[in-house]
Amino acid sequence: MRWALRCASMLARVMRSPILELETAIAAAPFSIVPERKHELGDWVDSEGVTLDFIDRPSFTFHVYTQKKTVQTSIATLEYLWATSHVHLVLYDEYGQAQRRGDTQFNTGGNHRSRSALEIAKWAVENLLSTGVQPWPESFIRPHSHPENCSDVHTANELFLCAFAWMMHHELAHVRLGHNEAITSRSLEEEKEADVEATKWILSQCSDSAQAQKRIYGVVAAILALQAISSPSGNSIMQTHPPTFERLDYCLFESGVDPDNEAYAFAACIMQIQLAARGVSIAHDGKSFRDIYSEYLCEFAKLLH
Repeated sequence: MRWALRCASMLARVMRSPILELETAIAAAPFSIVPERKHELGDWVDSEGVTLDFIDRPSFTFHVYTQKKTVQTSIATLEYLWATSHVHLVLYDEYGQAQRRGDTQFNTGGNHRSRSALEIAKWAVENLLSTGVQPWPESFIRPHSHPENCSDVHTANELFLCAFAWMMHHELAHVRLGHNEAITSRSLEEEKEADVEATKWILSQCSDSAQAQKRIYGVVAAILALQAISSPSGNSIMQTHPPTFERLDYCLFESGVDPDNEAYAFAACIMQIQLAARGVSIAHDGKSFRDIYSEYLCEFAKLLH
């Protein structure tokens, strides 16, 4: 599988970030997320000559050159995606604990665990939007290849790899669907097509409900990470794509999950926190996780106007 070798050789030259401890898992993630289709994917990657390049640069970088069949991303993007996966998991867990205690308010920085998660997420955003090569702060929690099972680092690793894998499948979908890498009048439509194709590709042949749920979490985590760096006007770093809340909605719809699936609860919790950071606070009255999530979708839509 050509890109795994190219990925490994590139990463070996730039071992400056703890995210690179996960190099083998990162290279394998698009295959390991779909074990039932890994041989099919491997044969296609080999026959098409698809490669994966890691670069050092600022800004969120995840792009496919369809003519060269090369997917390009950056180390800063990987760091950001891991930090965002981590903070969203921590805040979702802390939010759930606050609800079970009967708290009437939730302080996102209410304890050391959540404050630490927010600190590394803030650093990752600042690094992404500045030089892209700032060293990972020594005192901060970080990814590593052999974390304690079920620890925050372990669960963040797992979610990060699923989110990365979905993003890779989005880019591979552009190649499979014959999309033009130049910006055209169909660019928005092609991005939606790639989102849907990637979501269907990783879910359509999965017969294990627990594995399917994990993959859906990866889709949600990937799009929530993009939402976190979107401006209130809806103009994200990736300006040729549909609004991220729309992408989240149609991908969850394509996943076919029921209205009380916990993926909706996870999405709703993080969306509520993201809205609060934008100065929007509402009291929800939905009867299902999807109802509550839909109310937050409407609030994001309002921010576009």
